[in-house]
Amino acid sequence: MMHRPLRVLLVEDSEDDAELLAYELECSGYELIYERVDTASTMNAALDQQTWDIIIADYTLPSFSAPAALTLLQERQLDLPFIIVSGTIGEDIAVAAMKAGAHDYLMKGKLARLAPTIERELREASERRKRREAEQAVRQNEERFRALIENALDIITVVNADGIIDYESPSVERVLGYKPEELTGKNIFDYIHTEDRVNLAHTLNQVIQSSNLTLSIEFRFQHQDGSWRILEAVGKHLLERDSGSPFINYNKVELESSNIPTRKSSIVLNSRDITERKRAEEIRNTLLRERELSEARFNFVSMMSHEFRNPLTRIRVSSELLKNFKDKTTETQQERCLNNLESAAREMTQLLEDILIITRAEVGKLNLNLNNCNLADFCSNLVEEMQIDAGGKYRLLLTIQGECNPACLDENLLKHILVNLLSNAIKYSPEGGNIWFELSCQNDQAVFQVQDQGIGIPMDDQQQLFESFHRGRNVGKIPGTGLGLSIVKRFVDLHGGKISIKSNVGVGTTFTVILPLNSHQSIGGQLDAKQCHAL
Repeated sequence: MMHRPLRVLLVEDSEDDAELLAYELECSGYELIYERVDTASTMNAALDQQTWDIIIADYTLPSFSAPAALTLLQERQLDLPFIIVSGTIGEDIAVAAMKAGAHDYLMKGKLARLAPTIERELREASERRKRREAEQAVRQNEERFRALIENALDIITVVNADGIIDYESPSVERVLGYKPEELTGKNIFDYIHTEDRVNLAHTLNQVIQSSNLTLSIEFRFQHQDGSWRILEAVGKHLLERDSGSPFINYNKVELESSNIPTRKSSIVLNSRDITERKRAEEIRNTLLRERELSEARFNFVSMMSHEFRNPLTRIRVSSELLKNFKDKTTETQQERCLNNLESAAREMTQLLEDILIITRAEVGKLNLNLNNCNLADFCSNLVEEMQIDAGGKYRLLLTIQGECNPACLDENLLKHILVNLLSNAIKYSPEGGNIWFELSCQNDQAVFQVQDQGIGIPMDDQQQLFESFHRGRNVGKIPGTGLGLSIVKRFVDLHGGKISIKSNVGVGTTFTVILPLNSHQSIGGQLDAKQCHAL
């Protein structure tokens, strides 16, 4: 076993407990350096003496505590993993400690999780350190660039109405590598990137038409070494003449006419190099995107954990009742426990399947299996099946309009879409209500509408309804994971279709799904059209 060095600061008053923790870590493959402290002063001294990888703290000490140690660490602005290992801490106290900044907590009697927890927290601490270093690098680049701009002269260029450079300031050599005399008398557009010439000529035309107009523009200017520098320039009309002609029509670019006075007209350009700033912005945007992805992953895991907690609780409670009180419960109570176990297992299975579908969709592993489909028969059979499941509590009314054949769709995904919408309509409607299901076809599109008279969806929730784990605020105790409509939206998108919603609270909801009758055509021919054949 390869031994990994680990420097641990133990906030612990018991030498035996400290040695037990050290032994556990050494058994997990760590080459341990540790120090035990039990007061604020000794902890401060230890933090002053050397650098630590992680802090493990008992919650309650005679003269100290984990919250006090955490506060001390935060006051020193040290980002070290802080793990509470205690034999007396309750769940509420543990949650409060983690909200205050602790990274995890363990019970002293369950140290099997200690090594994996340390591995995770060390890894996350390393990632936080790298992010801070990257952000610091961005800030330093920005400060360096700002100091460069503030302490250096901009490039001053005077261009006449023909685009000829009449003057270049000496700073052009430092910025662009040219001596001023190398550019004087040359056409400025010879050095401008071809993609930027039209925009620059248009801006200069606007400037030269008005002596009071000042415009800014960005363009790429070729450096003396052949590279391209991004310049940010401000243009101002300098002189005028009496008879007019348009500003230079460079490379036969079509520009609008402008009347220019006959006296000599020129434009003064005040330019600065913003190439490094652009690169810094790209780095900052990349960091922001990484942070957003990290937050999205955290939110997803949190929501997933929350959704699993309810069925797991039912399983635990029901199994404990059957195990410990079997002789004291009636057959009816036992059957109810078994039903709870079965229901929770089904719920967790469905949740796992939904999460797997979403994950496959996000990584592009969800594919269409297109086949010929008789939509009228498909919808009729589906309504018949769901009416049997609904019994007499609800009435499903199917209407079919127009000729819908031939259709080239993925029947499994289509069934998932319609079953979800119809099941939601049933679930959120009062018993005895009607569910209207309409299929219509026109303009090579199939339109599916599902309408109910249920509780409706608040307007604020409708914008987020297709996001994973989002549910309407008015669902109360009606069961659901908040994944169904997210999956429906992905399946609709995969067909190249659209889904929309109209809903009023207390009145009802209508979902409309529009799918192309031939999905392989709607998504740019990315799928093999041979999968579908004429009926």
